[in-house]
Amino acid sequence: MSKETTGSTAVVPLTNGKRLLNELLESASALPARDSDLGDIQLGINEIRNRANKLRKSTKELESDGLTQAHYLLAGRVSIEEIESNIKYLERAKVLETRGKAQTHKGDLDSYLRSKKDENILSAIEQALGTAARDFDTFVNQNITLDWKQRREEVFASVLKRSLSHTDDQTKSKAKKPISWGKSFKLLDDSTSKLNVNENYLIRGKFERYAKIINRLNNHRQSLKLSTTVEDDFDLAKEFVEIFKNGSDNKSRQLFESWQIIGGLRDATSRPSDPQTFRSRIVSKAKTHLQLQFFEFVNNIYNTKVVEKGLPTIVNKIKSFIEYQKLNSNGNLLIVNGIPIWALIFYLLRAGCEKEALDLVLENQNIFKKVEQSFVPYFKAYVNSQDKRLPQDLITKIQNEFNNHIKKSVDGDPYRYAVYKILGRCQLSRRNISNIALTVEDWLWMHFMLVQDGPQSDFDPAHEKYTLVDFQQMILSYGPTKFTNNYLQVLLLSGLYDDASRYSTELNEMDGVHLSIGMAYYQLMQSSANDKAQLKERGDKFSKLLGTYIKSFKFSDPRIAVEYLVLICLFDNEASTCHDALKELILETREFSILLGKVNSAGVRVPGKIEQRKSLINLDKDFLHKVTEQAAITADKEGRVYDGLLLYQLAEEYQIVISIINRLLGEYLSNTELDQPLVEDGNTETNPVLIAQNFLAVYQNVSVEKQVICKKLLKIAEIRQLYLEKDWDETLRRIEELDILPVSANSNLADTRLKAEELSYLDESLLKNIPNLLLIAMSCVSQRKEQINASAFNGLIKEEKTRELKFIAKNCVVFAGMVQYKMPRETFSLLINLEATL
Repeated sequence: MSKETTGSTAVVPLTNGKRLLNELLESASALPARDSDLGDIQLGINEIRNRANKLRKSTKELESDGLTQAHYLLAGRVSIEEIESNIKYLERAKVLETRGKAQTHKGDLDSYLRSKKDENILSAIEQALGTAARDFDTFVNQNITLDWKQRREEVFASVLKRSLSHTDDQTKSKAKKPISWGKSFKLLDDSTSKLNVNENYLIRGKFERYAKIINRLNNHRQSLKLSTTVEDDFDLAKEFVEIFKNGSDNKSRQLFESWQIIGGLRDATSRPSDPQTFRSRIVSKAKTHLQLQFFEFVNNIYNTKVVEKGLPTIVNKIKSFIEYQKLNSNGNLLIVNGIPIWALIFYLLRAGCEKEALDLVLENQNIFKKVEQSFVPYFKAYVNSQDKRLPQDLITKIQNEFNNHIKKSVDGDPYRYAVYKILGRCQLSRRNISNIALTVEDWLWMHFMLVQDGPQSDFDPAHEKYTLVDFQQMILSYGPTKFTNNYLQVLLLSGLYDDASRYSTELNEMDGVHLSIGMAYYQLMQSSANDKAQLKERGDKFSKLLGTYIKSFKFSDPRIAVEYLVLICLFDNEASTCHDALKELILETREFSILLGKVNSAGVRVPGKIEQRKSLINLDKDFLHKVTEQAAITADKEGRVYDGLLLYQLAEEYQIVISIINRLLGEYLSNTELDQPLVEDGNTETNPVLIAQNFLAVYQNVSVEKQVICKKLLKIAEIRQLYLEKDWDETLRRIEELDILPVSANSNLADTRLKAEELSYLDESLLKNIPNLLLIAMSCVSQRKEQINASAFNGLIKEEKTRELKFIAKNCVVFAGMVQYKMPRETFSLLINLEATL
């Protein structure tokens, strides 16, 4: 009976077994598939080895368990074959997950989590490094602008030494590009300035000497703008002539003569109605300069070389020059009374002595009638002509006479040939005189005598046309090798001012820049422009020239840099470029007090260098305000607090100023050690406490709320000073007046909680100083308790005062506990220790 009972309890009906398997099959369909979207767990080699060892151990433990329960399945008539076929069907359908993954032990999960944690830490570190690298790249891209295309062209130009010649279309397109100082716009096709004014003592001295002249020039220009009583013009050329007049080398002589030429041209620039008239003036001034130069040379020979001088008349001086040059020995010269008459006439014309030459011709007209009967009327008409042009009938006669007799004369007087050529502009296809030894100056003068650029030149026949433009083209075709050390003077005399600026800067950048300034000051560059486009192009080049010149000293001498940049406005259409250059100078040098001005202790604005020159650059107040505000924003972003403070004051943004002062003062109070004084010197420009005091004393029309914050911060500064003076009672009283901490002996827990809640509305500048105030209060309580214990008070008074102090200390600690997340942990620990000592 017992055997049956036992056997019946172990038997499982077959129908129930099939039903359970079917239910299991249906439930398995809801399990996740083997190829789910979840990614595989990636494990390292060490982790795989550890897991394999653990699995090996667990497998041995499972194998040790005997399969002692199999008889129950047999007793219940469960078909093993049928179960096996169903399981294989499930595997083929890929419904079940791998048992290895399903049987996750606790140890496996812990190791996986540890591994995942390590991976997350490494990933976070890698991500932080990547973010830092990207932030750095972004900062570099935003703050360092490198035009690599331009740099590549510069390298090619310097290595290959190629000359960048541009067509008119390229020039026009470049003229439209905005100027960027030292970036995209290149100085004379080469933006690399080799000048360093601080290189040595000699260069620095020369730089300062030139800068003083430019400063006096701007002072004079400003006086003309502000006053009508200034009559004398500032002779810039004379200032530089005085510098170079005693020089003995070729360079000094070249610059000396160049400045003389520029000074002589200043009267020719009174804005003619058309370029042709201006070119006529240039030719006239060039001839005058060369004639005066020659006469000075003749006069010097007469005074120093000639022994038998005779009367010091002009004719005698020219005769002495001819004798000194030994021209009488030339067998082809026509000698009259021992004098080569044609040579004398030629050199009188060369010296500009036309009246004396005419008198000589009239005195010897009998001689001329025998040789050339018509010469006297030719010469008289030429001298009396305003534009040095003969009437058309005389031109025809003199040219016929020249072509028929003089030109074909093999052994004729070469000076007669030259004089006829000048009077009648004969045979302009051959402009040189081969039989006379001419210096460069003689050659120039000869060509200027042949040039006719007046209104009538438009009607001249092609074979009689020779204008200044033709002469300029010939000069440029010859280049500097033809004229050796005189090329700069030739360019200036020929009216090629752009080329003179370029060439002089190539020779010496400092001297070239100042020659260009002289040409711009005397309006030579402006007046010679053919149209507005060319005028704009020249203005851009001049602006670029000055912008490049100041590179080497804009940081060391920003005041001098301003003096040069204001000269950009010598071109009327370059005011905006000048403003941009000054703006960039401000932002690059950050010399705000020098350039923009400052505010003194009385709140009075002291103008800077730029504002002092505003009348020269058409500067309005709005521009200064915008530049100042932009510089202030930049300084604020870069953390330059004192620069931002100054700039916002100059921009009259007083609400922002007091916000900066509150932030600055709050940080200063919170970061300064409690045993250190807050005001060590009286520097009102750098000490936040003095800055705040001065600002509140001067400016009243600012936000009341911000004024209250500033005043509370100043009260904290006073509390700090009392604490240093060890006035414990007064310090506690001032802290109580501040009404931030619960330091009153009458405060209760509700008051303390209320004070803690009020911190949420407290300004950040005040909030930073709560830890220091708590430490000061607790220190005062501790020190005061020691004083009371050591005093002669009776027991009751001591107990009462000690009880009050302990109550204050308790309130402070409770308050600190309520707001400890807003203060350093060390501060809270120190407060607990101080309370414990009480």
